[in-house]
Amino acid sequence: NLTFVEKRKHPRVNINNLLSYRCLDDSGNHAKEGRGKSINISQGGILIETDDPFEWQDVLRLSIDIEDESVNIKGKVVYCNAANFGKFRTGIQFLETNEKIVSFVERLLETYTKLLGIT
Repeated sequence: NLTFVEKRKHPRVNINNLLSYRCLDDSGNHAKEGRGKSINISQGGILIETDDPFEWQDVLRLSIDIEDESVNIKGKVVYCNAANFGKFRTGIQFLETNEKIVSFVERLLETYTKLLGIT
C-alpha cells in the first residue's frame, strides 16, 4: 500500500510546458534570456530545464505557456544542477503570486489526487 508523503509546503506536479526566461542581474538589467521547459511546478515554485546555468539568487522573469496562454511570473533561483545532455535543472521560488498559476496547479493537483485515489 503506497502512501503519499509530501514534505514540501506545496505539493509539486509534473508538467512539460515550454517557457522563456529573462534573467535579471543585481542592477535589474537583462543578463541573459532563452527558452526551456518546465519539469514540475507548485504554487510556490517551479523546476525548469535550460541550456544555461544560473547563479544562486538570480532573479528570472518567466513566461510559461499554460493552456494556450503565456503566463508571466517572477522568481529567484534556489539551486541549479547539471542534468543530462548538457542541460541544467534550476529550482525557482516564485517571488510573487500569479492567480493563473495558482488555479492551474490546483486543477492539476485535483486531477492527480483523483488518479492516485488520494482523498
